[in-house]
Order: sequence, then structure tokens, then C-alpha cells
Amino acid sequence: MLKIKFQVLIPVLVILGLFFSCKQANKLTGPVISFVIPASGFKVELGASLPLSPNVVNGDNSTYSWSVNGSVVSSNKIYSFKPFKIGNYTLKLKVSNDIGSDDKSIQVDAFSNFSPFIAKIFDFQYAPGQNASLIPVDWKGEDFIGKPWTATRQYTALGGWGGYIIAGFDHSISNVEGPDFAVFAQPGPGSEPGVVSVMADSNNDGIPNDGDWLEIKGSEYNNPETIHNYQVTYLKPINNGNVTWKDNQGNSGELIPEYGSASWWWGGYGSKTEVIYNGEKLPNAYVNTSTTPDVENWSVRPGLFSSGYAECYSNLDFNNSLKSNLLDISNAVDKAGNKANLKEINFIKVQSGVFQIAGWLNEISTEISGAVDLSLIEYTAN
Repeated sequence: MLKIKFQVLIPVLVILGLFFSCKQANKLTGPVISFVIPASGFKVELGASLPLSPNVVNGDNSTYSWSVNGSVVSSNKIYSFKPFKIGNYTLKLKVSNDIGSDDKSIQVDAFSNFSPFIAKIFDFQYAPGQNASLIPVDWKGEDFIGKPWTATRQYTALGGWGGYIIAGFDHSISNVEGPDFAVFAQPGPGSEPGVVSVMADSNNDGIPNDGDWLEIKGSEYNNPETIHNYQVTYLKPINNGNVTWKDNQGNSGELIPEYGSASWWWGGYGSKTEVIYNGEKLPNAYVNTSTTPDVENWSVRPGLFSSGYAECYSNLDFNNSLKSNLLDISNAVDKAGNKANLKEINFIKVQSGVFQIAGWLNEISTEISGAVDLSLIEYTAN
């Protein structure tokens, strides 16, 4: 009788064991992820952060992995997403434990209410050059503001060596990995290198008065032909003669155009008898490669101006889709040539850097069409 009861009891215990095992298996399931998605989707303004706190069922003893556009960025459960430029981002969370794993992707739209382009001109000085008679005396370089080549906007000519424009954005441009801003060139093939300098609004007064300008260190910074702390004094023409000049290196001369006289190169200076410019003098940009007498074939000297200057068309940082030179804030240096380590900038200065009259090309005059914060636009790489 006892034997029969024992034989009956064994199947019952097996059934009960299976029942409880099934219940335990139901309890020990892998993690399940969910997000509370806003009605308008996930959005974050550039410069701000978007904290993301997912709901995770069965998340105990789990590992977390966040990725942005395929690159892993965090192993924490809660992740704060801060975009580096506008656009749509795919964020993916994967949660794993010994039982299983789950992953979910969300879309985040990064936007900005700032203008990507130059918002204000602080100073514009046209150095003696062939366009002087075409520039109104009260012209302030307003074509440099806003999106280039729209409405009646044209390029901004800076004239001969030393001419410059100082402009600002309506926000700070952060120093991120890679190029941060770009200076639009005059649409065309002829490079006329301009030195680019930057400044941060350290005192937050909206004016570029925050110490020395910090130069973007270009490829010719250490070229033996480059002269730092260069100064030129241009002298008003006498009668219908040419503009004459003298520099702080003991040199002097006159601006001799290919045709006519340079007296009209003095336009915009009124009764002034001299004007003085300070800056960096780059190597001569052009050479006459013609072997035929009385024939000129001016071309950019090979191996020069490969990066770091405005209006350079065939170098490494020229972007074909934007028609601009891409510049990196990380390359800014102080007057001693030391790395500036800027976190952000607000203002830029572009100055004609070559002091040369190249035959029928006349003076080498930097001509530019504005500037842009690269984090606020989408563009195609070369």
C-alpha cells in the first residue's frame, strides 16, 4: 500500500516541479525597453542637452549601451544627448542581461534659432586697389552679412595688402572636432589669400574688444617669406600720380597698375594724406610662367597656401559645394605663435595678406562673400 502511494506521489511532484519552473521562467525574462515620446517627437536646441531616461522592465543586473548614429557614446542607463550640429540623429539603446536583451531606436531633431551667417559688421577698411572708385565712401561691407549670393548681395573686396573686414555672428561658435566655420569666396578660380583671425566675446558685451586677435595658423605661417607684425603706410597720390608706400622693413615703392594711373586707387580716404595698415604679410602668391616676351601667364606659385586662408580655391580646405574655405578654431594662435586653446568664438577678421601687383591682375586683393557657422548648416564634403 505504501509502495502504491509513493508511485503516485512521484508524478505529482514532477508536475508541480514543472509548474513552478515555468512560473520561474516567466519571471526571469530579458529586459524590455520603452520611451515616452513627446507628441512632436524628441527635439533639442543646439547648445542644450536632452536627458533621456528610458523605462526598462526586467532591467536588474543589466548592461546599457547608447549609440548615436552608430557610434557608442555611453554605458549609463540615463543618457544626456548634446548635439554638435543641427540635423536628425538616430539614438539607439541596447540593454542586456543573462536572460536576454532588447534594443530601441529613437529619432532626435537638433535645431537652432540662430542665424548661421554673419549678423553684423563692426569695421570695414578697403586698402588702395583697383576697386576703390567703385566703392561708396560710406560703404560698410554690408554684403558680408547674411546668406551669400542672394538678392542683391555681391562679394566684398578688401583691396590691396592690409584691407580688412571685422564681423560677428549672433551667437558663439563652439570649437568642436574638425572645421568650425567657413569663409565664402568670390565665385571664381583666382586665389587671393586672406589672413583670418578670430576672437571670443569674453566680456559678453557684443563688441570685438576682448584683447588681441588670434590668427588662424595657415600653411605659410612659418614660411621664411612671411613677415609677422608688418606695417605699410600708403601715401596719397600727387596730382594724377600713383599711390606710394613705405613699410616698417625700410622698403618703399609705388602701386603701378597695368593700365592708367593709381590715383583713383585712393578712393574713400577723402582728405587723408596717408593711411596705415598692420598685419601679416604673406609670400607673393603669383608668378609669371610665360616664356614668351610681352605675354603674361600669371598662376599661383605651386606648394603655397594649402590650408588656413580665405579665398583659396585649389587647396586642401576649399569646399566645392559651399564655395568656401573651411577653418578650424583649434588652429588659432596668439601673437607669439602659441596655441590659443579657444572654446568658442564670436567675431572674425579677414585681411588681405599678399602685397603684390601681378601684371594685368593688378593688386592681389582678397574678395570674400560672407562666413558661416558650419554646425548650423548641412553641406556636402568634397
